[in-house]
Amino acid sequence: MKKNPISYNAPSDLISPDEKGSPIRTFLAVNLPLELAATLHKKAIHRAGEDHVNDLRWVVPQQQHITLKFLGNSYPHQLTQLISYLEQDLSDYRIFDSMTGCFRFFPSGRKPKVLSLEMHSGQELKRLSDICEHAAVQSGFKAETRHFHPHVTLGRFKNPRHVTHSHFFNLPSFKMTVGEVVLLKSETDAEGTRYKTLHVFPLQPLVVSA
Repeated sequence: MKKNPISYNAPSDLISPDEKGSPIRTFLAVNLPLELAATLHKKAIHRAGEDHVNDLRWVVPQQQHITLKFLGNSYPHQLTQLISYLEQDLSDYRIFDSMTGCFRFFPSGRKPKVLSLEMHSGQELKRLSDICEHAAVQSGFKAETRHFHPHVTLGRFKNPRHVTHSHFFNLPSFKMTVGEVVLLKSETDAEGTRYKTLHVFPLQPLVVSA
């Protein structure tokens, strides 16, 4: 995965002046490589077909990601502390591969709100999520009560109606390398939701034996 060259080392880089006294909405995630995200976007729309393609608001490839920890309303002192913890906790975490899996409907196929794609990595994504969870709780964020299910959101249903996997044939499996964790800010306006990268935590290269 191509590394993001931007790094942020001080709170002034993290929060703009007009945000210093008020919270912003943030989360920790793994971004999908743009080429893979574009492929998944195109193939998911094709799988939906004419009967279902207009049932969803599709997530553009630039916004596809795997959420590791949703933080919600976040204050500057919390984010500064979180970054400090994660820079230490992830300092020796090595890159790993993840594979795409099957389509999933959340909360269920009876009244689905979200069309997502499972992600598999053994236990690596779960371990990464656990590290993010621990650092977040230490920084004053609420603990997560739901089980972690790594996935990529591909679209959101406009008007939930019963669907089954027969309506969305599964995709072939694709591989991606997880090389960094990102802290993202979520911004919503009349045009929709956008994500801004606030901080990047690069993972370490694999050790190649001689």
